[in-house]
Amino acid sequence: MVCGRFGNSNIEIMNKQMEHIYRFFLILMTAFFCLLAVQPAQASEPSYNGKPLSEWLLVLQEGHTLSGKPVETSDAQEAVRQIGTNGIPTLIDLLSVYDERSAKKVLSKLHNKELTAWFKYDENIDSSCKNLRNLGLHGFSVLGTNAEFAVPQITNVLAFSDEWARVLLALGPKGFSALTNALNGPNAGVRDIVIRSLGKEGGGDPEVIKQLLVNALKDRDISVRLDAADSLQGKEPDVVIPALIPLLSDNNYRWRAANLLAAYGPAAKSVAPNIFSIFTNQPDMMLLPALRKIDQDKAAEAEAFLVNSGPLNGARFGYTTTLLLNGKELIAGGYIHTEIPKIANRDLDSAELLDPATGKWTETGKMTTPRVGHSAILLRNGKVLVVGGSHSNGGDLLSAELYDPITETWTSTGSMNDAHHSQTVVLQSDGKVRILGAWNGHKITNDELYDSDTGEWTIIQKK
Repeated sequence: MVCGRFGNSNIEIMNKQMEHIYRFFLILMTAFFCLLAVQPAQASEPSYNGKPLSEWLLVLQEGHTLSGKPVETSDAQEAVRQIGTNGIPTLIDLLSVYDERSAKKVLSKLHNKELTAWFKYDENIDSSCKNLRNLGLHGFSVLGTNAEFAVPQITNVLAFSDEWARVLLALGPKGFSALTNALNGPNAGVRDIVIRSLGKEGGGDPEVIKQLLVNALKDRDISVRLDAADSLQGKEPDVVIPALIPLLSDNNYRWRAANLLAAYGPAAKSVAPNIFSIFTNQPDMMLLPALRKIDQDKAAEAEAFLVNSGPLNGARFGYTTTLLLNGKELIAGGYIHTEIPKIANRDLDSAELLDPATGKWTETGKMTTPRVGHSAILLRNGKVLVVGGSHSNGGDLLSAELYDPITETWTSTGSMNDAHHSQTVVLQSDGKVRILGAWNGHKITNDELYDSDTGEWTIIQKK
């Protein structure tokens, strides 16, 4: 009897264990099938009138499907509105595309074969990814405040980029608030993104935006201040102009500050002496266009300074450079472009010497003739032969002249038989100079040979 009781007890225990196993297996299978049922719903791209969301987004961006079939933009907007917040997971996916891997992952969820084919066809991955993100941006622009609860997700996937700011501005007051709150953060790059976006996209009360931009003129980061001034361009002169003046003394930001000041024209005339002083101490041709818009009189003075005095600078073109026996460098002739009182190229007869030991420039006499596009070469006796070129009043030149570095004077020498402009000159082993013939604008010229002993030119007939 004892054995029988023990046997029945074992059977009961085994039955209970089997029952537990069966229940566990049943729960596991139920969870598995529920997961299978839920997963497609989560990954499925919503549609409207038989077209997936991504196809409607393409219409918003391109005005037609990728196959070229035209669709009214208003129809696409209505489709996105009808899909509504059900489309947010797809829009977030699109915003998260930054490389080929993430793009393929997102495209695999979409029901738009044309979009997948287009991505594969485009060889520029960065451009393709940006286009996919733009689809997400267009979708959120249509949903507007209906998608405002997605602000945290958008911030997470776009991570403080220009696109992040654009999407938030499309979501109405909550997006605007999230964006402007970042202006109080420690990251200058984020503050800069916000300021640029507010200036370009708007997205809120114009007066509020204007005040935010004015406040940013005092930001501790120069780039933020410049972008705020750029967004206010031509407006609020009483605060923008004083904010830009200190930046004129910074080599890295001078040109941009001057350009922003130029947007105010004569209203910024008070800064003209400042720009002129900077220009005459360190001529920077990028400052001249701004000065012309701000103060024509000061701009005329700056142009006169370039023509009549000052060191060699970026305003001078068409000159020659010759290394002398004493180690100094001779700069001769050329022209300077001026616009006051009229647009013209001012031909120069001036010459300057650079002393590499000191890095300083000094004027050294004047040529007998202003020249542009001439040729120059150092002779054996240490003098420099300058030949040909052109003059705005007389066309191409036949004349030649010599520079003596000892006396720092220029004297005329024999004229060529044909005018030569921008031609090659070669010092031969016998000390004579050969200028190579070429097309001079009128005809093909012959080579000519200069004898420094006689100062005469002889034509070398081409065979």
